[in-house]
Amino acid sequence: MTQPATACLRYEHLIRINEPSLTPAYWLTRQQLWEGLKHTVLTPQSMDESIDGTTLLELSPQTVRREIRRGPRVNVDEVSLVAERSLTVRSAEVEFGGSTLTLRIEEPEPNMLFVRFVYELFGLTEPRNEEEDNARRSAYQAADIERIRAVRRYAGRMH
Repeated sequence: MTQPATACLRYEHLIRINEPSLTPAYWLTRQQLWEGLKHTVLTPQSMDESIDGTTLLELSPQTVRREIRRGPRVNVDEVSLVAERSLTVRSAEVEFGGSTLTLRIEEPEPNMLFVRFVYELFGLTEPRNEEEDNARRSAYQAADIERIRAVRRYAGRMH
């Protein structure tokens, strides 16, 4: 009996942080954006109500290892941090062959900040249908919009 083939789903998109039509008083600095993104890593329940709890297993300037609990499920992941540039979440969750989410701060012009979200999900069983992949992409985008809202809330408390 042959095993089903496995594949990778790669999805990326950008979210603009500083909208030119808004006054600069509402803009975030690169440091505020970075601190807010780190906050969402350290306290993921601040943007995802399905998380029952988080335990930080390791914390250094370059690495966060955490345990995230949702009901009876526990997932341990590792986050690599490059100060004010990017963070990458690596999960070795058993139901997939592992996944990564990279958030990269981009600044094509001074103060024009964006966050690029890059998802790579490995070990998906083939064949998959486009509807399932589209649903997954939509869920990722909705979660990323909520992450940026959490970053803005956190930045507002930093003042």
